[in-house]
Amino acid sequence: MKNSINTYPYDIAAIILAYLRSEIDENGQQKLDVWLEEADSHKALFARIQDEKMQYEDIQKILSYDAGGAWQVVKQKATQRKRRRHLMRMYRIAAVVVVVLGVAMTFFFKEKTTVVPVAKVENITPGRSIAKLTVASGDVYHLESLKQVDLAVSLASNDGKEVVFTDQQLAENVKEIRYNKIEIPRGGEYKITLGDGTRVYLNAQTELRFPESFANSEQRLVYLSGEAYFEVAKNQSKPFIVQCRDYAVKVLGTSFNVNSYEDDKTSKTTLATGKVEINMGGKLTVLKPGHQAIIKDGKVNVEEVDVEVYTTWMYENFRFKSESIQEIMTKLSRWYVVDVFYMNESVKNYHFTGYLPRYAKITDVLELLSLTTNIKFDVKGRTVTVMEKL
Repeated sequence: MKNSINTYPYDIAAIILAYLRSEIDENGQQKLDVWLEEADSHKALFARIQDEKMQYEDIQKILSYDAGGAWQVVKQKATQRKRRRHLMRMYRIAAVVVVVLGVAMTFFFKEKTTVVPVAKVENITPGRSIAKLTVASGDVYHLESLKQVDLAVSLASNDGKEVVFTDQQLAENVKEIRYNKIEIPRGGEYKITLGDGTRVYLNAQTELRFPESFANSEQRLVYLSGEAYFEVAKNQSKPFIVQCRDYAVKVLGTSFNVNSYEDDKTSKTTLATGKVEINMGGKLTVLKPGHQAIIKDGKVNVEEVDVEVYTTWMYENFRFKSESIQEIMTKLSRWYVVDVFYMNESVKNYHFTGYLPRYAKITDVLELLSLTTNIKFDVKGRTVTVMEKL
């Protein structure tokens, strides 16, 4: 019995992690239930672990320290094999920290203390505000250097992070609608305010085509490839339509996120506020706030979701809810401009729930993923190889 108590802190850490990854077996569930009934403090800790916002706060506290230096100290102390009592005490403390973060580290589970670090990588930085604007006349502007430019029918001002268009009055006989195009490369992001007042947050590897003026049009039609969050200016007489690869989103005034990359098999439209109408080959589907339309293989399925999971990319974090490593690495590859190679198919199926810092170095992000799953990473140049831990 004493022996089981000695190993208990890091044993329960592994069980809780399996629960968070939806990989817990019947035996593990029984042990978890027993542990929860032992003390109210266990229930409180478990509730905190499941609260992703609490996880994020805890991670931010750790990241505010010199994480690299502190981590080196932990590893050095572990490998020095000091007195067993001190080592076990350190394991227990580390295990508690790991549990609070929803993290499991392989060296907590055995006396053997090995952690496979992410390879040191230089110059792989997170994305930044960068975009290319091609106006209807064919002129090209790189927005990181553009301040203001007078266009044929609109005025564009720019501060290096957001470009704002202001429609100018058109003659009534001007009916031709010409389009501008803004392109966000891999490793980029940008914001744009259209001439009608609609604000759009553009994610990496995204292209948006929009009219150079909405003045004489009956509708506000834009074309999207990639991911964008729209805050649509209300105009009851002119519906706003986002045309994606194989469907359209129609609104009057609302906020929603569209994820529709050309190389993804699935497209998603997530509604934050208001109401939108999905048009898939003439079949209409209406979304309510907190619902998501998932478009795949010509079909539309609607699910109730946590909107924050699909919109935190606009700010300082990635948030994932039981997403596969393959889905996560696809997003990271666009943001950090890296290529991803998988050692085998099974490694793609590991899942992760929680927050990752969007503006951290890729080494920090991959290390967090490595600590929370049974996978490790090898980074050479701009290629990330994903493999299972031995």
